[in-house]
Amino acid sequence: MAEEEGGKNKKLLLIGGLVVGLAIIAALAVGGTLFFLDRSSDENGERRSLMPSSSQQIRSAYYHAFEEPFVVPLMSSDRRQRFMQVSLAVRGENQAVTTAVERHLPLIKNNLNLLFSRQDYQTLQTPEGKIQLQMAAAEAIQAVLERENVRIDEVLIMDFVLQ
Repeated sequence: MAEEEGGKNKKLLLIGGLVVGLAIIAALAVGGTLFFLDRSSDENGERRSLMPSSSQQIRSAYYHAFEEPFVVPLMSSDRRQRFMQVSLAVRGENQAVTTAVERHLPLIKNNLNLLFSRQDYQTLQTPEGKIQLQMAAAEAIQAVLERENVRIDEVLIMDFVLQ
């Protein structure tokens, strides 16, 4: 009989500890959420709304992701054969951008391949080099799309591998 009561007490302690543990986890989750939501204030300490106000414009975004990644050999000062693989997407304000990119896709791919193959391996290993590559890709695409009278907002690097 004493053994049964000892077993029941252990079970009750285990269940009680589990309940307390879950309550602590829930409290930490709520506290963490409130902490990070409170970070939506600007430098002056004023709260910013996560929802756009009537004075803020909601801009549409249209994306064209290149289906295949670009894979090109790179120049390297150590005389080793190096390669870059990069996956890109283009963002624009309207559907005309994606339509124009699709229409001129062979020329855009050609120009990007030429641009990428002229890059330096050591430069691309730096964050600045990646940003320069992103900007140069945007300029190359925009040069083709000027014929269509459309402008892209930016080129997004979705995947980037150096080998």
